[in-house]
Amino acid sequence: MTCSPRALLSLTSIALSAAAAFAHGTVVEPVSRVYRVYQSNPENPSFPLAQNAVAIDGTLSYYTWNELSRNIPEAVQAGLPPGFDYSPWVPDGQLASGGRVDPNSPDYPRTYAGLDQVSPDWPKTPVQAGATITVDFLATAPHDPSVWDVWMTTPDWNPSTALNWAQMEFLGRPQVTFTGSHYLFDLPIPTNRTGHHVLWVAWHRADPVGEVFFSTSDLMIEPPLGTTYCSPNTPNSTGQPGAIAVSGSALVAENDLQLEASALPPFQFGYFLCSMQEAQTPFPGGSEGILCLANPIGRFSSQVQNSGANGTFAIDVDLTALPLSPPVAALPGERWNFQAWYRDALPTPTSNFTDAIGVTFQ
Repeated sequence: MTCSPRALLSLTSIALSAAAAFAHGTVVEPVSRVYRVYQSNPENPSFPLAQNAVAIDGTLSYYTWNELSRNIPEAVQAGLPPGFDYSPWVPDGQLASGGRVDPNSPDYPRTYAGLDQVSPDWPKTPVQAGATITVDFLATAPHDPSVWDVWMTTPDWNPSTALNWAQMEFLGRPQVTFTGSHYLFDLPIPTNRTGHHVLWVAWHRADPVGEVFFSTSDLMIEPPLGTTYCSPNTPNSTGQPGAIAVSGSALVAENDLQLEASALPPFQFGYFLCSMQEAQTPFPGGSEGILCLANPIGRFSSQVQNSGANGTFAIDVDLTALPLSPPVAALPGERWNFQAWYRDALPTPTSNFTDAIGVTFQ
């Protein structure tokens, strides 16, 4: 008996559906390598590394993107210690594939060796050093009890070098929540990483089989956006000091920088200041705080804000017209410092300052 193309397609769909029913998941934010290859369409991959991966492993490996796992009961027998040594099963150069590189293996018929390709061209998720991101693991079949462990390439790792255990730093075992097929956990990006780095996640079931799922995500880590100084400043009427933060981008060409002042007394007005010079001048003009900038100082006084019920205010900064006299544009390589002045409501009304933050523009 012969099968028509439509029947073959139907049988393939059934097989893939059955595989998915027993599959388990991967990190989808920041996107894992296996999920990127799947998203690129295994039948006609959209980028060269994905094309190579499919040529090495075949399309089925990437339709079963959620089966990148192996059974390591020894980890369970050892009590699933944080930072378990997976190297006997996942050797140097095979971290992304989870050691599944042998097409003749009786235990793991599908390989993921294409994920071990050494290249700086893997698509990357942009993040910022010092920021906290939410890692999202899409689980097509949840498993509990289980544990999660996280590693990242060390500061000296080069993306033209294979992933290896000597250049992987264990970042810890996060607390994970499960919502609508997604395991989520917060991850602070180390402040000493910039450029291309790799996040490696192991999700290990706490049962006799000890199945563990591996996920490899490429990151482009931007330098920390700002450096806080003159901190903490003098507490205000809330009992805590005001604080300043920056967000957006340090790229002058993007002109996308935001300032936010927080921990302020509610329903008080204030505005931001800027300068290329630092200083620490206590109680200027009778203020309760310390002015952390030196002349010339620009005042965003045309953008007076109210702290509202939450004790915060914020502005978008126009980097093409910082408010000196006359206005000036920030240039790549320059460091500008920012601070907020605000009114306070002590028994005798006065004013105060947040701490300050310096941003070096690119």
